[in-house]
Amino acid sequence: MKLVIKSGAAAFLLLLFMFKNAFDHKLRHQTIKLEAKVPFRPFKLLFIADIHRRKIPEEMLDFPVDVILIGGDLAERGVPLKRVAENLKILVDKAPVYFIWGNNDQEVKERNLRKLFAHFGVKVLDNEAVSLLGNPNLKLVGVNYLDLGKEGLDRAFSKVREEDTVIFASHSPFLFKRVKKKYKVDFLLAGHTHGGQIRLGKLGLYRKGALRVKGGKPELVTNGFGTTSLPLRLGAPAEFHLLSIEPKRKVWQKYE
Repeated sequence: MKLVIKSGAAAFLLLLFMFKNAFDHKLRHQTIKLEAKVPFRPFKLLFIADIHRRKIPEEMLDFPVDVILIGGDLAERGVPLKRVAENLKILVDKAPVYFIWGNNDQEVKERNLRKLFAHFGVKVLDNEAVSLLGNPNLKLVGVNYLDLGKEGLDRAFSKVREEDTVIFASHSPFLFKRVKKKYKVDFLLAGHTHGGQIRLGKLGLYRKGALRVKGGKPELVTNGFGTTSLPLRLGAPAEFHLLSIEPKRKVWQKYE
């Protein structure tokens, strides 16, 4: 009987620990140096993905940032639009915001999200490339991996030139290999996997999120900021990223 009580108490404490982990967050500050045929001015990119049901605390963003990228799953079924609006306002008050679609975003009426994006001036990347910070040779390519069709990637990269430095963002990292085989890309970003969300040591449904270099290209897959299904985390801490992105060459041009 004592063993049962002790086991039950241990299981309860573990659940409490996992619940607390789900609502903590860690800011990971990483420096990325990219090849640049046409040098660019260093900048800071905030990358946050898989927000789901969480509320972003205003005090969380107490640092300067130049660009913000939401890596999908801003919302999911049952999340009030008011909370989504509050999160967007906190982000747009810091810097220009870009958004790519995630799978759970499809559970919310798209027209409602697009109205919010239009209201707050959030740029949705619908399989397209945009220039960042007024530099025509610094490109952010964003895709909706659930709505690529046969020509989605071709359309997304249609404005990319060989001399450009290209940051690629997809909610799912499972596009990375396909993209690197065919397109000009220098840095890849994704979320979706939650780092497995609940891990037992090295065991998890997916690999733990990390910044890795594969085939000479840096790839960041984040554990994400929120959770889905169960508000529990173990071994894959909630996180968001402040990325200091610099050209490998020391001289850059100024773009007005």
